[in-house]
Amino acid sequence: MNSFITRENDYAIRICAYLAGNYDRGPIPLSEISRKLFITRAFAHKIVHRLKHNKIIETVQGKHGGIYLKKHPARLSIYDILRAMGFNSTMNECVVKPQVCPLVTGCKIHLFFMDLEEYLLSQLKARKIIEFSITDEVLSLG
Repeated sequence: MNSFITRENDYAIRICAYLAGNYDRGPIPLSEISRKLFITRAFAHKIVHRLKHNKIIETVQGKHGGIYLKKHPARLSIYDILRAMGFNSTMNECVVKPQVCPLVTGCKIHLFFMDLEEYLLSQLKARKIIEFSITDEVLSLG
């Protein structure tokens, strides 16, 4: 079964949630983040590269370097993070391409998927990463 949210997208959200939970610390080394979130360093590096390219995070080189969120976590939505990672899913192809189905007009299934997608996207846009902050304290409870 294919996931609507890929593992890479999930990890991107988790990395941003950790940065949100440690927002006042400044740059955090990628090695620390990958260790604490159980993400291989190579995979974390790939995700960070995409997040940086799409202006979600910034990096600082050097001894006291690391990564940090470019936006305050109260202004960064889950949708922003997913879009930066290339998220471009839809509930059903007929929602974005009505011409693929001759039954779209008056079709209750089409209307259901349209409503569902609208609700999901509104929730992804409304929910901010600060709501999902991950701190070291939270990690130690697990």
